[in-house]
Amino acid sequence: MENLRIKRTRNAALADYTGEMTLEVTRELRETIDAVMTDDDVQCLIFDLSGVSFIDSSGIGFLVSLASRVENEAKSFYLYRPDAQVVRTLELVQLKKYFKILGTEEELAPLML
Repeated sequence: MENLRIKRTRNAALADYTGEMTLEVTRELRETIDAVMTDDDVQCLIFDLSGVSFIDSSGIGFLVSLASRVENEAKSFYLYRPDAQVVRTLELVQLKKYFKILGTEEELAPLML
């Protein structure tokens, strides 16, 4: 998937997605992220949403499902630098509190060791 870059460290994966997160892309996103999460060394998944300009209900569903799955595996899940429009959408559907959100590189750095 050309709009998704994965950066790995010893225990973490940073998924950097750019574009709209809609029904058209969520299946491929899920398949790619599932492949990353099968690695037992990955204990933390961080999804960089700074390049996501729009998210629809399927994109929100994807993130909720992903967060639930990762946390059920006793791993950590974070959203990193979500675009203001994405934050507004999460607030509208009352899901912003559901996610752990990192807003700065200083918050991200300790997770990427």
